[in-house]
Amino acid sequence: MRLKWLVLALACLLACARQAPPPRVLVLGLDGCDPLLLSRLIQEKKLPNFARLQAMGGLWPLQTTMPAQSPVAWATFLTGQDPGGHGLFDFLQRDPSRLQPVTSMSEVEKGRYRQTLGAPPFWTYLNVPATLLRVPVWFPAAPDQAHTLTGLGTPDLLGGYGTFSYYSEEPQRALSGGTWVTVEAHQGEVAASLIGPEGQACPLHLSLDLEHQQALVEVDQSEPFLLKKGEWSQWIPVVFPKNHGMVRFLLRSTHPLGLYVSPLNDDPQQPTLPLSNPSSLAAHLARLCGRFYTQGMAEDSKALSANVLNDQEYLQQSQEVLAENERLLDQGLREFTRGLFFFYVGHIDLQSHLYWRQPAEVEKAYLQVDRLIGRVLQEVDQDTTLWVLSDHGFAPFERVFDLNAWLQQQGYLALEPDQPLEKADWSKTRAYALGFNGLYLNLRGREAHGTLTPEQAQTLKQELRTKLRGVLDPKSRRPVVREVYESSKIYSPKWRERAPDLVVGYEKGYRVSWEAALGQRSRQVLRDNLDHWSGDHLIDSQLVPGVLLCSRPIRRTQPALQDLAPTILKQFRVQPPATMRGRDLLEE
Repeated sequence: MRLKWLVLALACLLACARQAPPPRVLVLGLDGCDPLLLSRLIQEKKLPNFARLQAMGGLWPLQTTMPAQSPVAWATFLTGQDPGGHGLFDFLQRDPSRLQPVTSMSEVEKGRYRQTLGAPPFWTYLNVPATLLRVPVWFPAAPDQAHTLTGLGTPDLLGGYGTFSYYSEEPQRALSGGTWVTVEAHQGEVAASLIGPEGQACPLHLSLDLEHQQALVEVDQSEPFLLKKGEWSQWIPVVFPKNHGMVRFLLRSTHPLGLYVSPLNDDPQQPTLPLSNPSSLAAHLARLCGRFYTQGMAEDSKALSANVLNDQEYLQQSQEVLAENERLLDQGLREFTRGLFFFYVGHIDLQSHLYWRQPAEVEKAYLQVDRLIGRVLQEVDQDTTLWVLSDHGFAPFERVFDLNAWLQQQGYLALEPDQPLEKADWSKTRAYALGFNGLYLNLRGREAHGTLTPEQAQTLKQELRTKLRGVLDPKSRRPVVREVYESSKIYSPKWRERAPDLVVGYEKGYRVSWEAALGQRSRQVLRDNLDHWSGDHLIDSQLVPGVLLCSRPIRRTQPALQDLAPTILKQFRVQPPATMRGRDLLEE
């Protein structure tokens, strides 16, 4: 009889275990959060919520990918695989037949976008509800079982990653990252157009009040609104025959007219782009939270660098981006009951890029994100785990290294200054740079005008590695390059053919030039970085680890981004696939 009762009791226990609700796992992705800076601010007692989380499970440097670029690193977090397994190696990739830089985060063909991520994300293995908002490198949103809203990598309606416009009575000038539109005021009236996809236009009319430094703005036939000097508008819908977009205006001056118009964002209330899964999710969130930036990199750093926005105006805009994200996070948490919840915040990253020389602004960003940590900690109980992680840390960006100018100087590249790669003399070119850490060889049978045999390429790799590691900055006698990695030795084979032949890991203080990243070259190999963009992480990944905190004790030392996906799967009692080679961080 006793045995019978024991069997029945065991059966009941097993049935209860099967019926037990799944755990709740919250993940907050903080782009660019640096472990050293975070630790210092915690020690100074400025971040009480980070400190509370650290006391629960510790604070660890998190090994990131090589290169330490956001699309590469976040793709590793999503898939649990190294770049060779998921296929993203840089912000930019190149078509070897045309040798032009294109974004690595999505592709478009005949007007239709498709993902470039070459491995399934970890949540597709789950059988529990999953909500992921502002997901990086996940555009277009795929139709799977999860509820997703796309983030980093989502384009604006013009197909770029944030092209602003500036309407002015002053003579036209070239703008990096934007379009200058010269207009004329006739008796205080300005007639212009907002340009949309495929050349579509929407009428824009302004009535200027010079005495009160304000303007009455009318977009098409919508209700006019008054905009004062120095004032930001709300989101203004812009309706084109084929698309519904939205913009924000900033009136910088009335005489002469200076009107900033934000990049044309897809309107989440009536989206044209595949912003979410299900497709109704974006509209649902916009209805509850108000309209929000849908382009992946919302803070307009390009307008700041082009001196179209000043510091005060940019910081106002970035605060609105943060406020929108807070509303989305709060709404997502209110609707979250069980399973997996992920939210991405890019605030620390952008402020670190732009204000590394002004530590008070960077510190302010950490304090503001600490407030978000406090909100999420309210959801943590004995059945809920909170993970907080970043994709990389940060370092100063003091000196610019033009890798293509160096290759030209050393006789490896035949390219005139300010010319694109397709203008190179390929009969005299053996190597070229494109992307932020990539160096390619002019291989026969791969590049359109390739000259190198495999044997020649292997010899050249070793030659370039030795020479680059020996480059010294003549200004300081410091080394510029810490290490040069062969992709064949650091990446798994699945997508390795997409990778650069060599991956350059720069020393702290140095970064590749914008020209070389875009496949061009300037006239100087090394120069001071005088741009607003003063902090960076596109250096050797060993120098800029991310950060990891957890509400449960982490049992493994030296955690890596690759460990998170299998760890989370095991929390839901799912065995990770063999392609995920990371460790379970919660196991002894």
